Amino acid sequence: MQEDTTYSIKDMEREFGLTLRTLRYYEERGLVRPVRRGALRVYSAKDRERLKLITRFKALGFALVEVKEIVELLEAPRGRRKNLHGLRSRLSEQRELLREQCRELEKVLELMEETLTEVNGEITAQDDGNLHGG
Repeated sequence: MQEDTTYSIKDMEREFGLTLRTLRYYEERGLVRPVRRGALRVYSAKDRERLKLITRFKALGFALVEVKEIVELLEAPRGRRKNLHGLRSRLSEQRELLREQCRELEKVLELMEETLTEVNGEITAQDDGNLHGG
């Protein structure tokens, strides 16, 4: 990828699976800064790299405000080592949050299975009752 390569909003939409509305929202929030050429938005290689980071950290469950902070930390010209340590800490916290959410979902799924079993039992009982003149 060359530094002077540019991309259209449609290119970004296709590559990252984002809607035009989402890309415009990211622009409003200062996450990407495409150059305007008339009505067209022209994305730079840097914008493309930022969108890679944004979509990755969004997929990891970070809020958009956090994503912006993380991306800015990663792009900061100074304190790279310190920033990476901070990022590692945030990632570890997020991993634990996701694990907790998994545990909660497992509980909900168990309850769902119990409930389905009960409902299926009721249906079977109703069907048996109907077969025997109930």
